[in-house]
Amino acid sequence: MGAEDKDANSYNYLVPTYRPKPLTKYDTHKASELRNIVNEITKLTKESPTYFVKMNDAKQTYLLGVKESAIMFQNGFEELCDSSPDSAFNNKKAYSSDVEKVGARIIGNDQSKLPDGFSIRVENLALSQINRGRELYLTGKGLAGGTYKFQVNVGDDMYDFQYNVRNDANNREIINGLSSFINKANIGIQTRIEKNPENPNRVCMKIESDATGSAAGEPIFTLADKDTSGNGLVSYLELDRIERSPKSSTFYMDGTQRHTLSNEFTMGRCLKVTLREASDVDIDINFYPDSDRILESLQKIADAYNFMLDSSEEFSKVASYNLKLANDIQATIRPFKAELESCGFVFNEDNRIMFDTSLTLQAINDGELQKLFTRTSPFVQTMVGKAYEIKLNPMEYVDKLMGTYPDFSKPSEGFSYITSLYSGLIFNYYF
Repeated sequence: MGAEDKDANSYNYLVPTYRPKPLTKYDTHKASELRNIVNEITKLTKESPTYFVKMNDAKQTYLLGVKESAIMFQNGFEELCDSSPDSAFNNKKAYSSDVEKVGARIIGNDQSKLPDGFSIRVENLALSQINRGRELYLTGKGLAGGTYKFQVNVGDDMYDFQYNVRNDANNREIINGLSSFINKANIGIQTRIEKNPENPNRVCMKIESDATGSAAGEPIFTLADKDTSGNGLVSYLELDRIERSPKSSTFYMDGTQRHTLSNEFTMGRCLKVTLREASDVDIDINFYPDSDRILESLQKIADAYNFMLDSSEEFSKVASYNLKLANDIQATIRPFKAELESCGFVFNEDNRIMFDTSLTLQAINDGELQKLFTRTSPFVQTMVGKAYEIKLNPMEYVDKLMGTYPDFSKPSEGFSYITSLYSGLIFNYYF
């Protein structure tokens, strides 16, 4: 087995002790970036002493965890500083000032087509058509047995039905059977049996359209017997009696009256608006960065930061080594604590990062968090730089015996992977 295979086995064995990590676009690198990493390591080793490290499983697990957390830490910053259209801050989410009355949801990928924020006031919702048939006693009998044919028109579609009635069938059997028969056809209308609240022995069939709205007030569906003598199933049950006509919605968008057949409509193929209830006041629809996605990236940073502190403290107990990593990362972030706390970051008594979600959401909507997470901000440059240092040379944070200093009187010689020679980090799908 070659050295590379051994390193791969070591890496694959020890990494699961840290945590599984999904790959992201920030884990892929161009050839030029990989060359830069090798050059950085070469430069580092040319200027560093030669060390001897007494390796064990605890130390290797710790080193791999440090490197993994540094990569996750850096990726969290990359996600928040990304300026591509699908990045965290560029990915928008629609917000309604009253979701009980009007909902809004982004459905398209091209968010450049989103409208500007607008107000909407709902005067009335779009209504379906309801037909209510004749009330009959459940045990009564009034319809002769035989085969009955009738027609249902739903929109522009026409459906022919044929229903058989036994000679001894009572009203309960006829209505229940017919209701189930129509529903199974799945033609855009739904039927159900309703009892008279004052006399449960009397029932009728209620028919309602799936669709809503009508441009000119015409019915959405009609029912008619094919037997023109007046002895048909529709006429006996009076299923053609309209109790409520369909109605289109009426609402005002930025003061301009609009109508829709449905209580849902799409704007620009990327925003779905749902009318839920009439309102007396304007409801504002606005677009803000997707807070869920931003909070997810922030949590990634917090998890990686907290893990570095936890693993540093745990390793110090096992190895009787100082808390160099914990002290290093805390010293790096300390100058920026005031800015972070104003954006909802909370440093608890153990110096672990948590979040005041309401304050963080406010910072997201006010744009303050985005100002903090720009590539040019001192905070991002400092923390990403520190993450890169840790990722490049996790061996800095374990005890080791120095062998020799580099001889600067002679041309320097570098060994590109000396920083990870003993930790099983040569083979790594990140680098």
